[in-house]
Amino acid sequence: MAISGLQVINVGLQNESANSDSLYTAFNKTKTNFATLFGNASPYNTYTGNLGISIDSNSTTGVVDVLNTGVLSLTAGNGIVLSGSNGNVTIESTGGGGGGAGTVTSVSVVGAASNARITTSGGPVISSGTITLDLATTGVTSGSYTYPTVTVDTYGRITSIANAASVGTVTSVGLSPGFGIQVTGSPVTTSGTMTITNTGVTRLSAGTGISLSGSNGNVTVSTTVGAGTVTSVGVSSSSLTVSGSPVVAAGTITVDLPSTVTMSNVIVTGQFLANGSEDLASGAAANLLVTASYFSTGAGETATLAAGTAGQIKTFMMVADSGDMVITVTNAGWKSSGTGTMTFGDIGDGCTLQYINSKWFCIGNNGVVFA
Repeated sequence: MAISGLQVINVGLQNESANSDSLYTAFNKTKTNFATLFGNASPYNTYTGNLGISIDSNSTTGVVDVLNTGVLSLTAGNGIVLSGSNGNVTIESTGGGGGGAGTVTSVSVVGAASNARITTSGGPVISSGTITLDLATTGVTSGSYTYPTVTVDTYGRITSIANAASVGTVTSVGLSPGFGIQVTGSPVTTSGTMTITNTGVTRLSAGTGISLSGSNGNVTVSTTVGAGTVTSVGVSSSSLTVSGSPVVAAGTITVDLPSTVTMSNVIVTGQFLANGSEDLASGAAANLLVTASYFSTGAGETATLAAGTAGQIKTFMMVADSGDMVITVTNAGWKSSGTGTMTFGDIGDGCTLQYINSKWFCIGNNGVVFA
C-alpha cells in the first residue's frame, strides 16, 4: 500500500548546488517523510481468522488474503424464500405437504395392540432423537429343546414351547429266547447291543454206525447197523429197591438198597463201612437212623437213646469236652430192667452198643461210665 505525500530530497554532486537541496532543506524533508510514514503506519501486524474466516499471508509478495470459509452464497430452492443475499438472511418455507411448513412439534411410535407385539423406546421426539423398535417377548425361555411341543400365534410368534418325549411310543426293546437260545443285553431301553447265542446243538457229526439226514435244519439221526427187536427192558429183585422198570421206549431204571437190610451170617472181606452220623445236641434224642452220634459239650449236657431194633449197632463219642455228657438209655443191658445212663467225662470217650434181645448191650468201651 503506497503512502502519499513523500518528500523527494535532491542530492547533487560534491560542491554542486544547482538543483540540489541544502542540508537544512534535506533534513526537513527527511523529518516530514518520517512523520508521514509513522502517520500512515498500521498499529496491527498480526491477522487471525475467526469463525468462517481464514488468513493466508505471503511474505514474498507481501500479500495477505482474507478468505471466507463459511457460507459463500444462498440460493432459494423449491418452497424456500430468502430475505436477502447477504447480511442477516432469514430462510422460510413457503410450501405445504411433504416439504411444506406444518404444526408437528412431537413425533412418537407406539406398537400395535398396545405394545403386545412391538416395543418402542426414545419417543416422543420433539426436536431430534432416535426412536427404537423391538419385538415384544412372549414369555418363552430361549434355549435348545428336544422333540418340542410348540404353539404359534397368527403373527408367526412362538408363544409356548416345551420338551416332549421322543417321537414314537417304544421305550424298551427286548428278545425272549426260545429253547436252545440265550440272549444277553436285553432289554435295550436307550441304546445297547443284544447278543444271541445258540446254547443247543451247534454241530452234528456222524460217528461210527450213525447217519445224518443233513447238516442243519431238522436233522434225522439214524443208525447204520442192523435194528433189533427189543421193545421192553425191565429189572426185578427180591432184595433191592427197583424203580422205573420196565423201559419200553426210553427211560432210566433206578436200583438202590432198601432203607432196612436184613443180613445173616455176613462175611466181609476188606472194609465194612456203616455210613451216617450226627452232631448230637444237648437235650436231643439220638438218631436211630444213623450209626454214629458225636458231640462237643459247652457245659454239662444230657441226651437220650430210645429202644432199637434187633441187631442194630449204635456208637457214641465225645469230640470236645467243656462238661460231662450224660445219655439216658432205654432198655439198658447193664441193668436188670428199665433205663440206665452213660457218662462221657473226657475228650475221646466212646462206646459201641448193639440191640440184642430187646436191650442195648455195650460191646466196646473207652472211658465211658455206665450206671
